[in-house]
Amino acid sequence: MAKRSCLSDHSPRVSKRDYYHLNIDSLLESLLAVSDSALIEASFDGLVESRSAYSDQNEFIQRALHIGSVLLEVGKRYGRKLSSVHNASFWPLPPDLTIKVFSMLDTPSVCSASATCLFFQNCAKDPLCFANIDLAIPKVNVVVVTTMIQRARNALQSIKLVEVPPELSLNKQGKKSSILTRSCLGFLGANGGASGSHLKRLHLHNIKMMDNTALLASLSVCPSLVDLEIVGLDVDASSTLKFVSRHCRLIERFVFDLSKSKDSMGRLMKRRLFDDEGNFIGNSACEELVLNCPKITTLALKGCRLSDYNAHKLLKGFHELKYVDFSTSCFFSGSFLNKGDGNNLEVMILRNCSRLKKVEVKKLMKALLAGKFRLLRHLDISNDEDIAYNGHLEGVSAILIKQLLEQRPNFCLVPEFSKLNSVNHMMDDDLSSPTSDASSSTSTSTSSDSSSSMSTSTTSDSSSSTSTSSSS
Repeated sequence: MAKRSCLSDHSPRVSKRDYYHLNIDSLLESLLAVSDSALIEASFDGLVESRSAYSDQNEFIQRALHIGSVLLEVGKRYGRKLSSVHNASFWPLPPDLTIKVFSMLDTPSVCSASATCLFFQNCAKDPLCFANIDLAIPKVNVVVVTTMIQRARNALQSIKLVEVPPELSLNKQGKKSSILTRSCLGFLGANGGASGSHLKRLHLHNIKMMDNTALLASLSVCPSLVDLEIVGLDVDASSTLKFVSRHCRLIERFVFDLSKSKDSMGRLMKRRLFDDEGNFIGNSACEELVLNCPKITTLALKGCRLSDYNAHKLLKGFHELKYVDFSTSCFFSGSFLNKGDGNNLEVMILRNCSRLKKVEVKKLMKALLAGKFRLLRHLDISNDEDIAYNGHLEGVSAILIKQLLEQRPNFCLVPEFSKLNSVNHMMDDDLSSPTSDASSSTSTSTSSDSSSSMSTSTTSDSSSSTSTSSSS
């Protein structure tokens, strides 16, 4: 009878995979225990030279390179992991406060911080870090926007998308690196519109490929908007206003700008835009906006064909309106100005309104002296087209201006009439005081008052207007 081995039934069986695993562990430990790299290099040279065939040598070298690359990647991965543990232990803030700090940064800064280490990367994955998406930078496309919205999920509060001009967005090969398509906001409607339903602020600037259909589709899933900016998009004015009034009834700040871009001198490059029927704002659009969006405090309709009747309707209908900008309109004459509607209005911008009549401006001055627009503190009726001789203010009385600035010492009137080339163009026919005295009085009042006004402007247009006034 053959003897039985005492280990045959009781010793654990080692699988072939485990056997190789144990051998690899021992081999790696032995290899990493070698501190002299010259020994490893000499051993490798000997092993290569021991193979006589070229194919064998090449195969051995390729296997060595592959194993080396595997060890390099594994080492880097575990190095990042250990660094993350180290940073987490020495970083003074706990993860919740780190996420809070990240949520206060702009979007590019959060992305840069997340690439620093694994600890920051994990913190930056929190939806709060992408609650306010600001992508006014080059190299932005629909994939980037969608990714940011996916990361924000239900925490999404605001989105700002700006398509960079072509000369600033070219990559090294000369191709456009920023392409925001008409569907760049399509993910707002995903999952039943979960992300869009929480959105409060939406700013869209110069996205050339976004048409009227794509814009309205995006707005339809954003019922909670309180701040909406639409600048430089190829969309229809009336249909956009109607859609906003029906789907964004909580809106408080609405900026709709279809005006043309300007050159370095600040003058309008083209005026063909004003002939486009798409810029016309009809009566029904204004009526619906006033009826359905009563909370509007800031309203800018720039580059639109707005009639005097509708301009008056808007000023009269919005009882909480504080800031209004009807710049670059070539449609109204200004007959709505002397009616005095808009008791809460603080800022009025009527820059480059080519059909604004000087007689209506004169009536406005008299209305202001009579106590209308009692809260108005900033009025911009400037014109880039040489206002001193060809503009609409050449017949406005210097005495009216002087009286207005004396009655309202904190009032800012743009442009500064002291800088006009000839005061005679501002005088009424019945003006009896000397020209030099009127010029001196106007210069003193305007230059002292305009520098102290508009320190807290509601929008960038108001701020730039004030800068122009103070620098003049």
